[in-house]
Amino acid sequence: MNKPLLSFLEIINLSTEFLRKKGVPSPKCDVEWIISHITQKGKLELYLDFGNFLEKEDLNEIRKCVISRGKRIPLQHVIGKVNFAGNDLICDKRALVPRPETEYFTELIRERIKKNFNGTILDLGTGSGAIIITLCIENQKCEGIGVDKSKSALTLAMENIKLHELNNVELKHFDWTKDNLDRTYDVIVSNPPYLSNNEWLIAQQEVKDYDPKFALVSEKNGISDIFYIIKHAEKNLIKDGLFALEIGIGQKDLITDKIGVAFNNIEIVKDFSQRERFLFAYKN
Repeated sequence: MNKPLLSFLEIINLSTEFLRKKGVPSPKCDVEWIISHITQKGKLELYLDFGNFLEKEDLNEIRKCVISRGKRIPLQHVIGKVNFAGNDLICDKRALVPRPETEYFTELIRERIKKNFNGTILDLGTGSGAIIITLCIENQKCEGIGVDKSKSALTLAMENIKLHELNNVELKHFDWTKDNLDRTYDVIVSNPPYLSNNEWLIAQQEVKDYDPKFALVSEKNGISDIFYIIKHAEKNLIKDGLFALEIGIGQKDLITDKIGVAFNNIEIVKDFSQRERFLFAYKN
């Protein structure tokens, strides 16, 4: 019987150095995620077993994943999933990789929705379904509707809905620049495209190569899609309904001026980097 070639610690160190040379941000963290995914061991368990040898089959899979990450394929695509607010979601090129900032945004929404909420939530630009799925897992009596103009993104969102066996989420194809909503909602949330073309040009390689550009970039210096979303919120949100919106850098004043007539109690919350990122308001 052949002895496996490398221990956990050796593969962690060698793979980390490989990714560092490839310019991958946070190489050690990425290696730990890959090994944890392949071996089904938690990170703490990896280091408790640091002297043990890897099985040959696991070692080969880890090598493949590390090489893929070295090609700057996003970690979430390499392992095929992302953990978002404590829930695993399938992740690939069909939709934007959910960001930590959006996870925080979702947590802020949860804080503003009453426990056991049983109303309607509309997620404009649902992508992988991360926000609406998270909210509907916690509020099984609510009715969630996720819409997107990308049919491929909707297929990914449906896979994630099935993964979590949810029966309170519906998906619809919807283009907010052309279509109209046919009902009102208690809550409307959106993480829309808000980058300018110039911001796109300086984005990380992983973003430009693997995230759908239409999910990130908007015309008129990043503000065009947000203005469409505001129009839908003005028409289709019930009185006192919650409007939650993720916004880009430097867009706060334009947006608050735009919604000032139709909404009240406008609140801007900063992200982890202390940038004004999240807007919350209530319909007049």
